[in-house]
Amino acid sequence: MDGNGRDASGSRRDLMLESANFRYHHARGAIYGRFTERGLRNLILPVGASKEKVAYLLHSAANVVWAEPLHSALARYFSGRPETFAGIPLDLEAGTAFQRQVWETARRIPWGATTTYGELACLMGRARGSARAVGQALGANPVSILVPCHRILASGGGLGGFSCGLDWKRELLRLEGYRF
Repeated sequence: MDGNGRDASGSRRDLMLESANFRYHHARGAIYGRFTERGLRNLILPVGASKEKVAYLLHSAANVVWAEPLHSALARYFSGRPETFAGIPLDLEAGTAFQRQVWETARRIPWGATTTYGELACLMGRARGSARAVGQALGANPVSILVPCHRILASGGGLGGFSCGLDWKRELLRLEGYRF
């Protein structure tokens, strides 16, 4: 395993699935999560049908006190009702101090609102020119949706990137009422 938690095949996602202790059924496939004693550490969205063939060991979620609240919150979210996920604690300790600052600032962008990478940098008290670093930190976001990096757009309104793919980003933005 390398310093980024990747095995010889290079798949950090596969390793996360093997340690998942939460699963939510979505029309696009299963969404997997991993809780620690501090909160949700990872949330992995399904990316392509072939990825769903990965073998996983799903530990009992019965011992995870936040599993049911997260399940309910995701159900509300995917039914189109505004959801803040405020009741779900996050364990973001794996991120750098800068990444955690970006993720916490992104959490303040409300349902249905968008901003740009540069504007997010300004909200953090940094120069608009920090947009690239902000984008890189959002690309490492371990809990998509709960840290709503899909609400962050490129300057000029372009989608920018999204670690789960632009199809997911479009779907999440449409769900929240964004007009393309």
